[in-house]
Amino acid sequence: VNMALTPSPLVGEGAGGEGVMSQQRPIKFRDLWGVTKWQQLLESQDQVGKSLYQEVKPAIALGLPLKQKNFEDTYIKHPQLPELFPIAFPGVQTKVDELVIDIDKDRLFTRMSQYFDSTISHEEMGHICLGAIQRAAQFDAKAIREYLLKRGFLPEYIVRYCYRPFDFRWIYWEPETNLLGRKSPDYFPQVLNENLWIEARQKQPKEDFDRGYFVRILSDNFGNGFSSYIPLYLKKQVSLFNQNSEEIHPNLSDAALSYLEQIAATEQDLFYHTLAILHDPLYRRENSGALHQDWARIPLPDLRETLIASATLGRQIAALLDPETPVKGVTSGKIRFELKTIAVVSRIGTGNLDPNTNFALTAGWGHAGQNGVTMPGRGKVIARDYLPEEPLSPNPSPTRGEGLLGVATYDIYLNDIAYWKNIPDRVWSYTIGGYQVIKKWLSYRELELLGRSLKQEEVIEVTQMARRIAAILLLEPELDANYEAVKQATYPWQTQQ
Repeated sequence: VNMALTPSPLVGEGAGGEGVMSQQRPIKFRDLWGVTKWQQLLESQDQVGKSLYQEVKPAIALGLPLKQKNFEDTYIKHPQLPELFPIAFPGVQTKVDELVIDIDKDRLFTRMSQYFDSTISHEEMGHICLGAIQRAAQFDAKAIREYLLKRGFLPEYIVRYCYRPFDFRWIYWEPETNLLGRKSPDYFPQVLNENLWIEARQKQPKEDFDRGYFVRILSDNFGNGFSSYIPLYLKKQVSLFNQNSEEIHPNLSDAALSYLEQIAATEQDLFYHTLAILHDPLYRRENSGALHQDWARIPLPDLRETLIASATLGRQIAALLDPETPVKGVTSGKIRFELKTIAVVSRIGTGNLDPNTNFALTAGWGHAGQNGVTMPGRGKVIARDYLPEEPLSPNPSPTRGEGLLGVATYDIYLNDIAYWKNIPDRVWSYTIGGYQVIKKWLSYRELELLGRSLKQEEVIEVTQMARRIAAILLLEPELDANYEAVKQATYPWQTQQ
C-alpha cells in the first residue's frame, strides 16, 4: 500500500474581509498487493505525473481504514449486530478432533468409553487414538486422562454438533480440564431445544462476505479465528442457588425491545429479518467494504408489514440452512421442477448402484495431513454444459447476464463408477464462513479417513445439500427486493453510548 498526502490550497474570507490561505491535505491511495506488485511497479515507473492514486476518505464509523471501503451512505446509521443482540458466545474448539468428534455416534461412544476405561493403558489408548495421549502445547494428554479416569465418563455430554456448515456430527463435550481447547462453558447451557443461533464474526477474514449461518445446536468455529454465536434466547438465572432454571428471555438490547414494541412485532420477527438481510446478495455487494471491517449493521424497517415480510424470507433461509429440517419441494414431498434434476445420484454405464459396493468415496477428496489434520484434495470434477433435460434456473437474475445457478454445471464423482450428476456452478462454489460447502463435506469422508464407504443416506444427503443451496440462490431476487423495500423507510436508530 502506498499513501500520498497532497496539499491543496483553498482561499476563503477571514475576519475583516481579508483573504486567508488554508491547506487541505487529502489522502490518496494506491493498492499494490500480491504476486504481481513488482511487475506493477516496473510498468508504472515512468508514469510520473499521471494519476496512479485514488483519493480516499476514511470513514470514522469504520475505524478510519486507509483503504477505501465500499458501503452505502446510510449503512453506518443502522445498528450493529451487538446493538440488537448484546450477548454472543465463541464457538467450541476441540484441539483433539480425532478423539472427541465423530460422524458416527456409536463409534464416538465406543472410543470415549475406552478413553475412560482404566484397564486400557495409555499405550493401548494411543493405538486406538494417538491424539488421546499425544502431548502438545498447553495440553498434557496423559495427565488429563489420569484425572478424568478418576472422575469417570459422562455419556450425557455426547451431543449433536455442527462441525462445519451442513456437516452435523457428534461431540463429547467435556466440562472439566482442557481436553477441549476452548469449551465455551457459558455457551453450552444456552443450547436449548427452542433456541435459535446466528454465526457471525466481527471482521470477515475473506473479501466476500459469507457469514450468517443458522444453527440450533452446539457449533464449532467457521473459517479463520473464532466464530461468535448469537442466540435469540438466554436462560434466565433466577438466583445464585437456582442456575438450572429453564426460564428464558430474549437476548435483545433495550433499544431493540423498544423498536419491537413500537411496531408491534416479536423477537423472532427481528431474528429472522436479520438472517434475511445477512443472506441478501445486494446487501453484501453494496456494503462489502464495511462488512469486511466490522460487525454487520442491520437496517430496520419502520413498518411492521415490511419486517414481517422480511422475517418470512428469513424463516425460509433458516429452514434451508438446517439439514435436519425437511423442506417441502426441496428435500421432501414433490421436488420442485427446477431442483429435481440437481445432484442426481448416477453411475457410469448401465445398471443400478449397489450401496454395499459402489458408495466408497475414493476420488481423492481428502487425505490425512500433519497431526491428523484433514487436507482437501482435488477430487474428480467434470465441467460441462447443461443437458436439455436439466433446466437452468427459470428465473434469470436481473443483475447478472446468466442464470441464478450459473451457466455451467459439474458432475461430481465419488469413485470411478458413481457420481452426483448436475451440480450447478454456483451451487458447487457456494461458501459459508470461508468453506466451499460441498467440497469441504466430501474432504472429510474420503474412504481412507472415514474408514468405511458412505451410507446410502449420506449419499442422498449431498443431493439434498445441493438442492438446499440451489433453493437459497433461487431466492436472491426476492431477497434483493426485500432489501430494497427495507431501505425505502428505515427506523431511525439511535446508537447507544
